Amino acid sequence: MIAKGKAIAHGTNAIRYVMREGKFDRLLGSNLIESRTPDEIVSEFEMMAQGHERCKNKYLRFEIGIAPADEERVRGSLRELAVLFAQEMKLANHQ
Repeated sequence: MIAKGKAIAHGTNAIRYVMREGKFDRLLGSNLIESRTPDEIVSEFEMMAQGHERCKNKYLRFEIGIAPADEERVRGSLRELAVLFAQEMKLANHQ
């Protein structure tokens, strides 16, 4: 497994891209987010970011790459993998 992270300014586009139909159109899990649709999730993120006008890249995007040979083995535990990743990155108390 290889993970890559980046601070981005286009959180709305990133959320819509990931959750678009045919890509990954369901939410595996969430942390401190009540919404389920891309637009509602973005609204929650923007509410939290209101006090940070000077910050340009307010969103963190992480990609976790899984080797093709391991895809079948980890498919049922993607949620647990994401939770563990967030804990290791010290992001467990963030959206």
